[in-house]
Amino acid sequence: MGATASWNLQSGRIEPYVSLDEVKFSATAAAIDFTNLIEDGSAAVQDRALSELIVRASVKADEYTMGQYGTLNATSNTENGRYKPNRYGQLIINPYFTPILEVTNFACGWGPGQGLNPVVINNDSCSIEREEFIVTYTSSVGLQIGPLQIAGGNWAPGWEMFCEWTYVNGWANSFTNSTSAAGSETITVNDSLGIYPGMNLTIWDGMNDEYVQVDTSYDGTSTTIPLVNPLRFKHGSGVNVSALPPTVKQAVIHFVVALIKQRGQGGVVINEVGEPSAVTPRAESSVEDEMQAYDLLDLYKVVWGRA
Repeated sequence: MGATASWNLQSGRIEPYVSLDEVKFSATAAAIDFTNLIEDGSAAVQDRALSELIVRASVKADEYTMGQYGTLNATSNTENGRYKPNRYGQLIINPYFTPILEVTNFACGWGPGQGLNPVVINNDSCSIEREEFIVTYTSSVGLQIGPLQIAGGNWAPGWEMFCEWTYVNGWANSFTNSTSAAGSETITVNDSLGIYPGMNLTIWDGMNDEYVQVDTSYDGTSTTIPLVNPLRFKHGSGVNVSALPPTVKQAVIHFVVALIKQRGQGGVVINEVGEPSAVTPRAESSVEDEMQAYDLLDLYKVVWGRA
């Protein structure tokens, strides 16, 4: 096998950003008839069709904010590049995607592959900012210079080095896979990537929305998340648990509405007395929903990730 690009090794479950119920019971989508997305289909068929639209709407949000390769979901990515230490002995790394949640591995050296030497990453050697991280010189790094493997300490200003790193980025976003009773001190999710001890999450469950805080006893990997305080409400399976900004979720709902209107199903509105009535071309158009979605997502566009 030839050389493999490190950036194609991405892990993390790609989840949609809203649940079926979040769309169905949203005021934004209140004028949409979800019972006939597939003509003469059963309720299960309609839900399946709506689920597919939610996935596509979530991808639209990803592509607009993170470009063709990224996602707002928390993911673990491996990337590489060439960097020069500054005069303070620091390597300032600008990864492809943000916000940066964690740096798990870092290596640098005279070349790729065997030319790389691992650097111990901890709070003493690595400072993480939202859009960059800084690795400082450590005596544990014994750089090997050139193919003859001559030992040297050339972590010096202006000395170009090959670097490779693995980091976690984005926002924690998952769904419950079991029912949790009111008073429970844990929730179980499909994917725990991006969830850390002490962080705040939102359980998006309609009138039973609630904020929760992850207990400091959490090991950072288990899909069973311990909570600081017991749940106030009962929550079923398939409920969104997320650190994602609510504006992103609203944008995705707008995209879902636009996708439905594009297929010609936006011309029927159920009025207050339950009778269908015609709508104007202005209300029928999907353009307004698209524009609203893009406006909401503008703050989350990553320029580097779209280069």
